[in-house]
Amino acid sequence: MSHISQEKLQEWSKLGHRTVLGETLEMLAAENPRMCTVTADLTPTARLTGFKEKYPDRFFDVGIAEQNLIDFSAGLAIEGLLPFVVAMSGIVPMRCAEQMRSAVGYMNLNVKVIGIEAGVRFGPLGNTHYGMDDIAVARVIPNITVVCPSDPLQVHKAVRAAAEYEGPVYVRLTGGPGFPVLYPEDFDFQIGKAIEYRPGRDVAFITTGSLLAEAVEAADILAGKGISARVVDMHTVKPLDTDMLDTVFKQNKLIITVEEHSPIGGLGGAVAEYKAGFSDSPRQVMASLGDRFQKLGDHEFLLKENGLKAPELASLAEKSNG
Repeated sequence: MSHISQEKLQEWSKLGHRTVLGETLEMLAAENPRMCTVTADLTPTARLTGFKEKYPDRFFDVGIAEQNLIDFSAGLAIEGLLPFVVAMSGIVPMRCAEQMRSAVGYMNLNVKVIGIEAGVRFGPLGNTHYGMDDIAVARVIPNITVVCPSDPLQVHKAVRAAAEYEGPVYVRLTGGPGFPVLYPEDFDFQIGKAIEYRPGRDVAFITTGSLLAEAVEAADILAGKGISARVVDMHTVKPLDTDMLDTVFKQNKLIITVEEHSPIGGLGGAVAEYKAGFSDSPRQVMASLGDRFQKLGDHEFLLKENGLKAPELASLAEKSNG
């Protein structure tokens, strides 16, 4: 495990998850000669130019052909390579769902699919570029693990953990330039093991991806009003950490799931599915992008429009806590 300095974390925070991804993939390639990167016409966009220059024999750009992207990567895995597939979350896995199911999930191949710019980060490019349903598509496919890291260091750790994890993984990346460092020090990251970022007895914010920062700020707002808010970083949406959920169900009065995704099939749906097996459990409210197409606008505007900024999350908790 490589040590990441404070200076590097701040640089990654400033530049966004694409830079974290590109540099982490280069680190992995230096350590593992079987590792390769495959993309669909995103070489400069996904910050893969450095990888291409350093490891030209282990870099493949298939062009704008996402279905071929998945099948080609499945072939690489069958031959014993470790392919990291880098694509836009608004397109993969939706466009290539059949290939994800049949060539990757059904075959249970060691393919790692990275979806960049998930949620509504692509703002003015519109709904064709928004990744609002990718968790749902990936989560329904057997054998595929779904991971959504929250900050620069966790993105780095999640990509490295995916490399070590046997089997297909979908890593969903959120958080553009300026996303905050929430884990300034090294910490234990395990796929399938949630992190209690902050304890609390009243409301429990269960978050995934970079919206962890908004949930933490919302908890600060609520603390000033005498409401104790727990914050859980559920970085792995499949498999869920049900031990963590059991604790939340026993100790908290209200659950608010927070995600930059549709409420259908994402984190909120996954928690609700597990919660349905309990005869007595706290009320759940879903903070999400809603079951609708979005307006056009920059990222911050769209988060606020959907009630996903800290003040709106705190207000939702207050209204729902009564």
